[in-house]
Amino acid sequence: MKYTTIRINNAKFYAYHGDLEHEKKYGNQFEVDIEMECDLRKLNHTDKLSNTVDYLAVYNLVSDIFGSQKFNLIETVNFKICEEVLKKFELVKEVKVRVRKPNAPLGIIDSIEIINKMEK
Repeated sequence: MKYTTIRINNAKFYAYHGDLEHEKKYGNQFEVDIEMECDLRKLNHTDKLSNTVDYLAVYNLVSDIFGSQKFNLIETVNFKICEEVLKKFELVKEVKVRVRKPNAPLGIIDSIEIINKMEK
């Protein structure tokens, strides 16, 4: 069976995740990419949102995860996003999430990135 890929690219969130005290106190910007493999056979030219994955709802879910909890590790944030997307969106059969921390306290780098892939 072939799935349809839906991507959310470079969503930005400000949150207070990190192992260091100043990260928890002052926060940091995070960037998230979500790639979902979806079974959209029901869509079949209906043009109805109820027959696809509402990517605004996915974005809002990720925003809630970033805003409602503090994690020491972005690996944990990533894992939580994967789990919740698969749990809350029945048409998503597989999800791949990238979480980037552009201002990680490591010196001169572009970012730190964690990639997770999960399937039902």
